[in-house]
Amino acid sequence: MSKKREYTFDVLRVIAMIMVIIVHVSNLYSRYYGLISNSSYLFSLIFNTISRISVPLFFMISGALLLDRDFNKNKYLKRIFRFLMVIVVWDIIYLLWEYYFFGTTYNKLYTLALEPFRSHLWFLYTIIVLYIIQPILKKILDNLNSKQKMVLFIIWFLLGTFTMFFPNITEYYTTICYIGYFILGKYLYDFISKNDLSSYNFVFIIMILLFFIASIFLNYSASVRLNMFYNSFFAYRTPYIMMASILFFILIYNIVHSRNHNKVIMVLSDLSFGVYLIHGIFLDITFKIFNYRDFNSIIGIPLFVCIIFIFSVFSVYILRKSKILKRVL
Repeated sequence: MSKKREYTFDVLRVIAMIMVIIVHVSNLYSRYYGLISNSSYLFSLIFNTISRISVPLFFMISGALLLDRDFNKNKYLKRIFRFLMVIVVWDIIYLLWEYYFFGTTYNKLYTLALEPFRSHLWFLYTIIVLYIIQPILKKILDNLNSKQKMVLFIIWFLLGTFTMFFPNITEYYTTICYIGYFILGKYLYDFISKNDLSSYNFVFIIMILLFFIASIFLNYSASVRLNMFYNSFFAYRTPYIMMASILFFILIYNIVHSRNHNKVIMVLSDLSFGVYLIHGIFLDITFKIFNYRDFNSIIGIPLFVCIIFIFSVFSVYILRKSKILKRVL
């Protein structure tokens, strides 16, 4: 990969960053099944499903960037140390935040070595594992030919599909799922940068919509049947989200790769990691100030997402002015 900045990744980061906020806001609505109208629940499910490609996109971007680099011990160790520092700092921040804001106490600090205090920080715990095994993954990928890589991804995809029918294996497949996205990012980027697929953009859009519709329909039907919020059909390991994520990654590359770089997008891209980390605070604030159920999700989700996004971006932009805080944002 060229050392030139890839604008596609900037655009994907910004989209994924906004989608993560949408997931967390819409998920609060979705969990109100039975307490909100059917239309509000359905709209929350639509927002929730479409935005589920956000995490796969983050993993694919990371894989595309890191698996293309030659191993450098100093950079490797520095990256791992930085993420360890970020994990420790943000676990502490959210521990203190929830204690003073909600009065929440936590007496299992020893568990923080294996799982985050705040649920959305799970991504850090997973990505650092991928960073640690990055040299091994790169070596494996470099020694596989195109056919072998394709077989590997087919197996990965089929395993994800099987988890819908055999939920008992889900626990063992989760890490494999994220490793798959990580490796797939490198494979996809290499493929689409050498092959012009832009003539298939309309087909990609239709297919993405069909995968979303299938996921929404299955989740909504299951929710009605079971009389509860059901979300197994938009899990990251399902074929619907796998395929939608892959096709969306390709589609965005086709659309923006050769376009002029937008400075606003590039700035937001640089702030995206910090926004991911800090947005939980503003999610708590809006949730405490407003009663989400007073707003139909078709209005509430865009409204609260905009509020959280604006305050998160502004906060990270200001905080990054500090050299010390910049290291954990």
